[in-house]
Amino acid sequence: MAAFDRARAEGARAIELDVRTCIDGACVVFHDDTLARMSEAAGRPDPRSVDELHLAELRGIDLGGGAGIPTLAEVLDWARASDVAVNVELKHGAAHKALLVRGTLQAVRSSRADVLLSSFDPVLLALAAASGAAVPRALLTHRGQASWAMLLQHTVRAPLVDAVHIERAQAPALDLSQYAGRGLRLGAWTVNDASEARDLVRRGVATIITDRPGEILAALGPGA
Repeated sequence: MAAFDRARAEGARAIELDVRTCIDGACVVFHDDTLARMSEAAGRPDPRSVDELHLAELRGIDLGGGAGIPTLAEVLDWARASDVAVNVELKHGAAHKALLVRGTLQAVRSSRADVLLSSFDPVLLALAAASGAAVPRALLTHRGQASWAMLLQHTVRAPLVDAVHIERAQAPALDLSQYAGRGLRLGAWTVNDASEARDLVRRGVATIITDRPGEILAALGPGA
């Protein structure tokens, strides 16, 4: 939550987060599949998987400095009150895909926040599309992905997705105009260099995903 507050203070109009389900179906904001890396920073390594724990157990975990694991509903309520949009990444490799999509959409509907769903997993995006929920979706891609994923990247279009978010390392070898030709909004992650951000915007990238929103916004100038 401290990072989200800082991003808003630096002028970011949206934040990005990762969502998983715990064993009782609640959606929590957490990147890794286990607690090991984050709990190690607090001096108490914990190898347990998020999807094997109850929400009450996750609530009791201190990740250091009093920071805990928020629920998706809590972050979306904060975002709506703060007038910040949210890019919710549905984590690929989820053990219970339908549960993850259903829980995420329930939180989105309840909060009425401005949300984009994204994922590397087209099945998760298809489940969200099939639900009939009017929530925009983006396909995430990366360098070195499987051949079927590369084919999907070059052919996907509405109604499955509204956008494609490419890894920045893919950009030099791509014709970025192809996405606009399919009616898709193009994003790039994770761009932390100001000159690279300017070049990507010049080439047609509409969404810059970065760890340094203040620096990148200043480099792009008014209207960015």
